[in-house]
Amino acid sequence: MTTSRYLTAQKISLLVLVRLYCSSALPSSSTIPILSFVISHTLSSPSSSARSQRSSSSTSLSHDTTFSIDAFEDVLQGHASSMPGRTLLDVFLKHMWEMNSFDALHVLFEGLNELVHPPPQSENQEDAPLDRVYLSKTSPLGAFVRRADLEFTRLQFDDAMKLWSSFVKYRAPTAQWTKRLAGLASSGVDRVASEMGIRPGDDLYEIAYGHLDDQDEEGEGLSTDDLDRILDFQLDRLQRFGDRVPETMKNQLQGMVSSSGLVHRQAHLVQFFDAWKAGDYTSSFDNLHRYYDYAMQTREKIHYQYALLHMAILQADFGCFGEAIAAITETIATARENQDMTCLSFSLSWLNHMAKAFPKQMKSAGYMNMLGSERDALTFLKAKAKDAKMYNLLSATLLNEAKLSLATGDSIPRAFEYMYQSSHLNIKESVSNYGSQMLLQSTLYSRLGIPHMANVHCELLLDCYNHYCPIDERIRAVGRLAFIMSQSGRYNDAITALESIDPTVHKSLKYHQYLILCIGVIKFKRAIRRSDWPTCTHLLTTLKPQPPNHPSSTPLDPEVSFLLHESHIDYLVSRGHYSQAYTSISALAHSLKEDNADVLQRVNVLLMKADLFRKVGKPERGFGVALRAASVSFKARLMPSLWAAVGLLANILNGLGEYTSAKRLAEGVVPQALEGADNMLIGTLYSHLADAYMGLADPNGAPKTSTSISSPSGPSANRSTAANVAKAELYIDRARTCYKKSGYLAGECEQLMKKAIIARLRGDEGLAEEWAQNHNRVWEEGMKVGG
Repeated sequence: MTTSRYLTAQKISLLVLVRLYCSSALPSSSTIPILSFVISHTLSSPSSSARSQRSSSSTSLSHDTTFSIDAFEDVLQGHASSMPGRTLLDVFLKHMWEMNSFDALHVLFEGLNELVHPPPQSENQEDAPLDRVYLSKTSPLGAFVRRADLEFTRLQFDDAMKLWSSFVKYRAPTAQWTKRLAGLASSGVDRVASEMGIRPGDDLYEIAYGHLDDQDEEGEGLSTDDLDRILDFQLDRLQRFGDRVPETMKNQLQGMVSSSGLVHRQAHLVQFFDAWKAGDYTSSFDNLHRYYDYAMQTREKIHYQYALLHMAILQADFGCFGEAIAAITETIATARENQDMTCLSFSLSWLNHMAKAFPKQMKSAGYMNMLGSERDALTFLKAKAKDAKMYNLLSATLLNEAKLSLATGDSIPRAFEYMYQSSHLNIKESVSNYGSQMLLQSTLYSRLGIPHMANVHCELLLDCYNHYCPIDERIRAVGRLAFIMSQSGRYNDAITALESIDPTVHKSLKYHQYLILCIGVIKFKRAIRRSDWPTCTHLLTTLKPQPPNHPSSTPLDPEVSFLLHESHIDYLVSRGHYSQAYTSISALAHSLKEDNADVLQRVNVLLMKADLFRKVGKPERGFGVALRAASVSFKARLMPSLWAAVGLLANILNGLGEYTSAKRLAEGVVPQALEGADNMLIGTLYSHLADAYMGLADPNGAPKTSTSISSPSGPSANRSTAANVAKAELYIDRARTCYKKSGYLAGECEQLMKKAIIARLRGDEGLAEEWAQNHNRVWEEGMKVGG
């Protein structure tokens, strides 16, 4: 059966319901539910740029174009009619079955004009019904009735007969719903055929109605308008959420499009997005060309700049930055020529984002910043968004300004101000930008050393805004939760959280690679903590971090890529490859400086360099670097980095014999670090504090190396020495507990050796031997677990 342009059996049933409404057969209490039901199935879906997502239920109604007859039962069953003892469903079915011939179908459409054309005022008003409702021609219901009448007039006889047959088949299940239909439904499918004595099995009856018992074909009951609405809904989800079309839906769409016998350009755009997310560059490229070729054939030249914009995003996503810059430059020129401020502003915003996310690749492709500095670009975009009332772009620009404040180490209150302005705009203008806001707030609280607040915002995104956020924001929220778990030593829970993501997400190549990289980084960190070097070697061959200054390196995600480089440097330092570690740190620092990278990343590089100087026996050089890192961290309010820098300064001071100063520094940050719940950092601070107390226990006060522990000077030790040793043992036990929680095997064994050395210095050889045996046992058990 060929696909109808507009009319279907569902729309005929809706026309019957509209006629009931206009005849005032509906009580006032049921008017709003009935009208809501009719409007939700007749109004065309707005474009994705203008649509504001209200609820998942409303969305499901807006694209449900092939609803069954049971939907009418669900709406009408609970409402009483003006006739005693009967519901609105009884009245509705009565009118449905009174339409018992092809001629009655024509009578229905011939009477539609009466619904939108009230009688002239000059006629006798006494004969007109008092409670009659007339529809305005420009109202949603009036437009629906007028278009239905026009489309039926255009139908040829054969198509009108097919429409009547589909209505008969659609109405058939209601014959058994109520006994009151016994008289109306007894005439069968067609009253004229019954009066003529034509029964099932006769040749004439089989020609007209013999196909009614056939199984539903794919796409039957759909009009071209309905299919366009379904494709528009799929495009809206693909654009706003970034997911792929499920296989079952893809097969259904293919069946619907093929059965229609027409070319739907939206189908090519759906295939473009699906192939793009699947990583199929060739298919996505071809389908994009097909879509805009059909658009140009219909003289819709407004789509040309959007074709170039999609092309630029597609090229950049596959690493072709030169082609992307050429396409986006043409997009900007075309948008200016056509005075399309929406496309122009979005193009400039995307170009600014790409220059920030991939600076090396954009520079190597010949990009020169056309908007000046990043702050100037954001100011320009914010002004344009305000003038054009592009609230989506304005909200995103405000969040980008907050990100810039965090990245450059500016005022934290200013970043909060930008975020609150964006939040106010989201609520006031119904902008669905909650995911980006929640992720940014999570980042801010993580930098302030409040991980439980960062955790809460990620969980809030996943629990409350899951249906309003793109899939990449949901994946980033899960990834951030996983990294917060790994900080406290819950590596297995972190990996489980990443692996428990919906398997359909892995159908997208980009998201699959992101999840694999996150899981690999967490496993790599866990293997380093467990001193599981074979696993580290295997993971390195899998992850393969490229040199940061390599021009062809295209990181999937800049943040995760930095974590990978940081873990690789940690691996080199743990294995004792100090020369390679220093080379990697220098290259990473140079790359971050060239890219004007995030201040947090640059501070972490300083901390790695200072720790490396300390380990190679050059604490003086490390002191200056650590002091610089602490100063920058304090100004930018990077609290975890500040605590780590102060702990590193305390450790360096221990090596220089300044135990009192080291103790004061460590004691000053330990209470705040405990709120951060980073067991690795807390254990390190406790270890440095224990070393400081052991240094204070030495009455000679001689400088010691950072790897040795000072001891009391024989039996002449006073009460102060004993108290310092007791505090040192207390903090050693706490450090050991934290290292055990974080899975740091070498650190836990180091604390056991410190306990053995203290026992031996006291002269208790038995206790020292016991601690040494515990050291060996813990190491062997840890290696078995790691292996």
